[in-house]
This record gives sequence, C-alpha cells and structure tokens, in this order.
Amino acid sequence: MKSNNYKHRAVLIHLMGFIIARTAFFGMNPLAIGYFTAAYYIKSWRGMAFVTIFLGLVTSMSPAEVLKYTLTMIVTIVMLEAPLLKDRNVPKIILYSIPSIVLCVFSFMEITAQKPLYEYIFMALLEAVIACIAAWVFNGAIDFIMEASRGFKMNNEQMVSTAVIVAVIIYGIPEFSSPNIALVETIVYFSILFFTYKYGVGQGTITGAVSGFALLLRGAPVSDVGLLTMMGIIPAIFREMGRFPTAMIYMITAGVMGIVNDGMELTTREIGALVSSVILFMLLPGSVIYRVDAAGGTGKQELLAAQNLKKIAKTRMRIFSESFLKLSKTLDTITEKQTKLKQRDINRIFEDISEKLCRNCSHCSHCWEQKFSQTYEAASVIFDLAESRGVIRKEDLPADFLKDCICVDDFIAETNRGFEIAKLNHIWQNRISESREVIADQLKEVSSVIQDITGDIYEAAEVSRAEEERVVRRLRGEHISVREITIFERGNKRKEIYLTAYCRGGRCVTAKEAALAISEVLGIRVRASEASKSVISREADNFIFVEDTKFKVLTGVARAMKESISGDNFSILNLESGDFVIGLSDGMGTGKEAGEESETVIALLEQMMEAGFKAETAIKLINSSLVLKSDKQIFSTIDMSIINLFTGMCEFIKIGAATAFIKRENWVETISSTTLPIGMFGNVDYDTVTKKLYDGDIIVMVTDGVLDCINEVEKEAFMEKLIMEVDSNNPQEIANRILDRTLSQSNYIPMDDMTVITAGLWQK
Repeated sequence: MKSNNYKHRAVLIHLMGFIIARTAFFGMNPLAIGYFTAAYYIKSWRGMAFVTIFLGLVTSMSPAEVLKYTLTMIVTIVMLEAPLLKDRNVPKIILYSIPSIVLCVFSFMEITAQKPLYEYIFMALLEAVIACIAAWVFNGAIDFIMEASRGFKMNNEQMVSTAVIVAVIIYGIPEFSSPNIALVETIVYFSILFFTYKYGVGQGTITGAVSGFALLLRGAPVSDVGLLTMMGIIPAIFREMGRFPTAMIYMITAGVMGIVNDGMELTTREIGALVSSVILFMLLPGSVIYRVDAAGGTGKQELLAAQNLKKIAKTRMRIFSESFLKLSKTLDTITEKQTKLKQRDINRIFEDISEKLCRNCSHCSHCWEQKFSQTYEAASVIFDLAESRGVIRKEDLPADFLKDCICVDDFIAETNRGFEIAKLNHIWQNRISESREVIADQLKEVSSVIQDITGDIYEAAEVSRAEEERVVRRLRGEHISVREITIFERGNKRKEIYLTAYCRGGRCVTAKEAALAISEVLGIRVRASEASKSVISREADNFIFVEDTKFKVLTGVARAMKESISGDNFSILNLESGDFVIGLSDGMGTGKEAGEESETVIALLEQMMEAGFKAETAIKLINSSLVLKSDKQIFSTIDMSIINLFTGMCEFIKIGAATAFIKRENWVETISSTTLPIGMFGNVDYDTVTKKLYDGDIIVMVTDGVLDCINEVEKEAFMEKLIMEVDSNNPQEIANRILDRTLSQSNYIPMDDMTVITAGLWQK
C-alpha cells in the first residue's frame, strides 16, 4: 500500500499538470502533451494525469484544439497499454517519442488551404519536437518530486527541470484583474525564496532567471529578469543564519535593487506580494522549509560516488582475502611431516663415519676393498638397528664385523652420536612443519574472516530514504532534531539505525523513548545499542538503534574451588548481533596454573566473539595460538552455548567439555562430547549440536568437577534426575541447588574445581 506521502506528491504532480496544460501559445500546446507523457509513467493514478491535463485544455483552448490533444492522449494510452509495449523493457526515448509522433499525425490532419503547406508542416514538426523535449525536461522534476526524501539534493538536470516547471506554471496561471491581489507575483517571490533557502544559490539563481523570463512573456519589463535573478543569489549567502534572516535579506535585496535601478523599483502591489510571500514562507512548517545541506542528505552524484567507493573497497578486501588464502595454500604445499629418517640423512651419517674413522684406519683396504660386500651389508644392518632402536650396543653388531673392525668402540660411539643428531633435526623439522600447518590454518581463517566482515559491511542495503524521513519527522515530534540518519538492512533482514541527534528547547529525552518512537515508524521493535548513550541531550551525539530480540536470557552461576584459585573460568556475552554467548573453560588440573590456562582461552574467545568472529573461526585461531606457544603447552576445555535471541535456536560447541543439560517442561535433554581439550593438536576437533529452545527452557552447563563428585556409575542420569527435582524457574537458585546436591555426594569436599552455569530463556 502506498504511503500518504506518496499520494500527496502524486496529487501535487497532477495539480501542476492542470496549470501547465493551460500554457498554450501560437495556437498550439505541446507542453501539455510533454507533461502528460512524463506524468503518465507515475506507477499509480495514471488516469488522473489524463483528467487534469484534459481539464487544463478545456479551460484554455477551443473545442477543436481540445479534441486534437485529447485524441492524442487517448491514442497514446492505447499504444502504451498494448501488449507490444506494456511491461517490456522499451528504451525511454521510444516511449517518449510515441506521444509526439501521434501529435504530429493529428497536426497534419489539420492541413487546409488557408495557409501554405510548408507552414503547416513546419508548425506540426515544431510542436512534436517541443512535446518530446518537454517530456524529457519535465521527467527530471517529476522523478525528483516523487522519489526525493528529506535532505536529498538535486543534480544540475533536476535543478533546470524544476525551474522550467516553475516558469511554465507562472506563465499558465490566469491573470487576475484585481488591483489588490497579485497572485502571480506572490507565487514568483515565494518560489524564488523557497528554492533559494532550501537548495542554495544554484537553484535560487535558475529559478529567479526563468521566473523573470516567464513574467517577460506575460508582459513584464525585461528588468524583472535581473531583479529576480539577484533576489535568488544574494539571500543564499545568508541561508545558514536561518529562515528569518534569509527572509529579511530577501526583502532588503528587492528594496536595494529598486533604489539602484529605477526600472527595478517595486510597485505597491508588488510590495504586497513580496510581504505575502515572506509571511507564507515563515508560516510553513519545518518539515517543508529546511536547508537540504543541513538535513544530512546526499545528492545522486554523491550517492553514486559512495557506491563506487564501496565497490572499490569491497574489491580490495576481496583481493586481501584471496592473498591470505593463496599464502595458506602455499604453506600447505611446502609442509611435509617426516615419520622416519630419510635415506639422505642415513647416507650423511655413513659418510661422516667413513671420513672420521675408516679413511685413516690401517685396515681400511681390508674392509672396503677385499671384503666390500660383507662390510657394506654389515653397516646396513647396523644402521637399520640404530634407526629402529635409537641406539646400538656392541652385542648388536654382526660377529664378522666385530672380528674385522679394529675401531668397534669408536664406530659405535660415532654411529649413536650421528643418529641422535639426525633425530633431533628430525624432531625440529617436524615441529617447524607443524608450525607451518598452524600458520597456514590461521591465514585461511583470516581469509574467511575478511570475507565475512566484507559481506557484513558492504552487502548491507540502505533502506528507502522515505523511511528515514518518516523517522526524522517522528523524532521531531519528540523534540529531537536529527542531523544525519542512515538505516541499514543487514543480510539477515534486520535493521540498524545510525543517527546524529540532539534535543531542542533545553530538553533531554532518553534513548529508550526515542527507540519507542522509531519502533512506531518502522513497525518493528528497536532498542538503543549498548554502545550508545542512554540520554539524548542538547549536545549532538551519535546513537545506534538495533532491532530488538524476541527472547531474553537470565543466568545464574555457582562455584566451588578445590584450592584458593579456581581452574575454571567463564564468560557471558550479550552481543549486538542478537546472539547470547555462554563460554565455560576448565584448565587442566587445579589451582593457579589451571586458572591461567582457562583464563587465556576465555579471554581470547571473549575478544574474538565481541569482534564479530564466528565461533568456529575463533576456536581454530585460539587453538593455533595455543599450539604455537613455545614455552609450554596449554590444554583447556571449551564449552559454549550460543543462543540466537531472535529465533531461540541454540548452538552447543564442545571441546573436551563435560555434558550439558537442557531442562524442558517435563524432561531433561543431554548434550555430550567425546573430543579432546583445545591446544593439544594443530587441527582441533570439536562437537557441535543445534537445538531449538522454547519459552521457559533452561540450559545447565557444568565442569567435570561437578560430575566427579557424584558417587554413581551413571553420572549423567543422576544429573538429569537432580535437575528435574529442582522445582524452580530461577536460574540462580537452580545453580545453587545443583552445586549443593553434588557437593553433598563428596561430603562437601570438592574433588576438583566446580562451576555450574544456568541460563533460562523467556519471551519478552
């Protein structure tokens, strides 16, 4: 359904059509057909365009002439609504030429013997050309009136088109013979002041010049063109001072021009028209009279420039992402783990021993010339044993080799030393290879993050500016002035409102009240972002409003420590994206060291989730960071519950974590995992399960210390029964009772650090 604002604009367009249809000259009226062509393409009220143009023709032309232009419009409508043209992608030049061609045909039908043939042909062609050109000119202004919203600036073409329409309307207004009423002059003065104040010196100058020309056609002196042009230029310099100073300068300019040039002096009738136009200008509401450049709007060219800049930035981000991905693949291809020593390493050990022992040995020729085969075979056996066992002893050597070699002890020592060095190198090479794999994974995840962020930023769509205008008007009713406003719709169809605003008249309005006003306009429930101030004061500030969620979450936490410092750490985050994140980490062991391990994991997880990383990406990056630590390895569990507060869907992610539970109305559901803690291997393995939560469901997350206190074989079954027996919907009370009951199983002596986190979901 079209908005009231759209209907009002359509009515204005058709009222202007009535006046423009009266602008006949030289016995022809091509401007009426041109305006009909441009106005007919308004998606609704097409019949009204025909009616208003027809009425204008009837009040200004003879019946025969009215018939010609009426038939032209009827034939045009029939042709445009024909299947050949309707709903087809026909070039605009063809559509705009059809009415002109039809008009030309009807003009040829008027040929008589009263005038020379060439004169009829010339006038018919001239009328058709003017009608086509007028359609193009009028189209710019009509599009601007129908589509522009608050703060939308006109481009040069729209400025000229609007000024031409003003001039044509001035020319088409009927003359009043009353000496006390100067309707035309009042409209001229008001139009110049209105466009000068609202759109600036460019539009004011053009409007003044064409208005003077229109008055010239009505019989006014040529000096009026100069007077009205100056009245459009000088007040524009003072428009930033406000409406009243601009109006005063406008009147002073008219008076001064009359003093400077006697031909520009205003009559008493014109002075009355000038005062009337200024009074009308001052009485109109601020929603109509405002400076476009102060409304935070942008022109079409600026919008195109912003869109082009957006495309360039998106392309550059895509290139960065692809570069990281390519670098990741390159590292993957050069990464090769060794499961055993390579043959070249064994050959190098053999060459070193030969160089140090055999070359200077007196039995060298006996071993490597006379008994080459036997010696080579014995050396191969010895090296195979050294590689498999890590070290060789004297009794491992073949009997023939022991008998022939006179440096057996030195040979054993050099062989063991060579293989020990080779294995150390082998270990470090594998360590470097693992590091390359981890870095390659990190680069791959960074590439993925860049792509995700690029999508979030550059694929967000800006909503209709008419919607922004409605928000501005509604906030004005709450005494809130908006300097700039942008409403974005993210890929998930959720809206975000960014605005710069302040309160007028020394008032203060809470952001919550502003959110209620915005909600009324947009038809959705919004709330002030956590990053915004809670009060809109007299000082302009930036505010962000986001779409409010359907659900809310209340949490409870209960803990017990085996030592003075707990090895468990947790985090509870309510993200702006509408996700509610609960993270629980259990460091290996107890005490300070375990606490530092889990704190490191939770701190990294918290930072990445708040930065907008996906949970899977954050986990992989955290794991690679822990694996790359050179001083010591860090092992910790991760237990995450990510609740979408818009839909109620909950994603459970578990890495070495204990079983989680969902308490529903009459039963308890378990979420288990069989994975190892994070930080153990380069490639982290995790379990993920997605469940739908309903109003009143409660999530229970525990560390393994809670289950360790239960003296039952089926610990999860005991927990299910315990949770069902807790007759309460208070998350904190549920957490306290679970901790107390499990501690009672071990005589209130914790077997390990214990943490219970509960989270209840309710509709708002």
